[in-house]
Amino acid sequence: MVKVLIITKNLLAEQKLQSILQRSNEEVYCSSDLMIDAQFYPQIIQYFSLVIFSDTISTLDVSKCCSFFKKNGLTVIRKGNKDDLKKSEFPYLIDNIDDWITKEISDTDIIEIITKQTNEKSTASLSLDKERNKKNSELFFFNLSSNERKFLYHLHQHQKAGKVLSREKLCYSIWKTEVTTSNLCQLSNLANRIKKKLTINQFPDGELITSWNKGYLLGELLFKEIQKYMN
Repeated sequence: MVKVLIITKNLLAEQKLQSILQRSNEEVYCSSDLMIDAQFYPQIIQYFSLVIFSDTISTLDVSKCCSFFKKNGLTVIRKGNKDDLKKSEFPYLIDNIDDWITKEISDTDIIEIITKQTNEKSTASLSLDKERNKKNSELFFFNLSSNERKFLYHLHQHQKAGKVLSREKLCYSIWKTEVTTSNLCQLSNLANRIKKKLTINQFPDGELITSWNKGYLLGELLFKEIQKYMN
């Protein structure tokens, strides 16, 4: 379900548009106040994914608040004529408006515009998320110390074979010495530092799990990323 905000100075004038969108199972909210108050309530604006500026809103008013809605991640649609905007004092706004609803447009075309813009935004958002996740992973592995890398590598090798690596065996794998209380303490410190770096680089919670009396377990995402960046 797409959450649509219609900005209008006449709520009654948008009843038809509201009805069209609701028939296609969209959640629609009409407001005359949020155009002016938007900057004071960004948490409300971010609830919506798409804003439609009614033709009851002047181009001057749109120019004053359009960038704020775009900055908060909303797709911007304008009721009116693109050619009229080109002839106005605000032709630069064309680059900020994602699509248009003209007077001649059919009900079906309106729904198609909403669907198209929603799909494009979802695709762009997914691409951005993938790029962001890749960057986070690269930074995470780049900032690991030698012993932190050994910790994750040996853990991954055993988990790949379907085994749980005990704390004692992990200590020996890293330091190649007899296990001592000091080693076990250092191991806990390594685990805590890795968890902090995972948090800093926006990995989800639970990617390095402490299993008492057993050892440590890798979450699904961290397991895959280790295979990608450390093998």
